[in-house]
Amino acid sequence: MDCICLAAGLGVRMNHPIPKQFIRLLGKPIIAYSLETLEKVDEISRIIVVYNEDFRSMYEKMLNNYNLSKCLLVKGSKTRQDSVWRGLQKVETEQVIIHEASRPFITVDFVQTLFKFPDEKAIVPVIPIPYTVSLGNKYMQGELDRSKLHNVQLPQLFDSAILKKAHELARKENHVATEDGMLVFRLGKKVRFITGMENNIKITTPLDLIIAENLLKGVEKL
Repeated sequence: MDCICLAAGLGVRMNHPIPKQFIRLLGKPIIAYSLETLEKVDEISRIIVVYNEDFRSMYEKMLNNYNLSKCLLVKGSKTRQDSVWRGLQKVETEQVIIHEASRPFITVDFVQTLFKFPDEKAIVPVIPIPYTVSLGNKYMQGELDRSKLHNVQLPQLFDSAILKKAHELARKENHVATEDGMLVFRLGKKVRFITGMENNIKITTPLDLIIAENLLKGVEKL
């Protein structure tokens, strides 16, 4: 099946001169970790890498340096949602995996857990939220029941036709979501939650990079 890897963002919160996906994590670009793992998943035949055209040469060099043969570069957009849409235009399989380059700690086994529910049209990994969540701006206005809240992760698996319809509806209504499961839910389809990985963190800030480096160092010691 096809996989879309979102890698067109700049990662401005990293305050770095190059896109965050190319920042080195123990000597290797962040994006390379995800792509190397996805290439090892037998079920994935092609990885559509949605890229930032201003840095195309960096993507090409990275794909060559790490012998990533399943990857196809597709020009992304300024927004995540539009980048997914552009990637979907190249999808040719009945199902599609959506991942993002800023989550480098996925494993082959974890990706393959997505395939254990063949009757589901949308599969989203989640982990519990372990802290208190409150409502309000300047003052507290309420508290949310964290037992009913979930931290949504990627990769996610979708029926390609349904995901395209979900995006078409969002485009028609000018609705923007931060991940694709919500768009499928808005379409009126069931979204199946499965158990995520606690260390499947998204690298967004300099602190996340420090955490990621220490996670990798811990793995190397095992």
